[in-house]
Amino acid sequence: MSDYLSDPNRYELKSGSEPNAPLCPFGNPYQWIGYDKAKEEYVRFTKSVYKKLVREKN
Repeated sequence: MSDYLSDPNRYELKSGSEPNAPLCPFGNPYQWIGYDKAKEEYVRFTKSVYKKLVREKN
């Protein structure tokens, strides 16, 4: 959470159906997946960050 709070504009929530989005460990697509714009890679958010971003999306 502290990484996110220190620079929230660095991260965004993307749809799991994006062409390059990774699959979950069980081989299914995520509904939403985090993305680090600075490193240009997908990341997994903590539950609290994920819930906050999903609320903002809706």
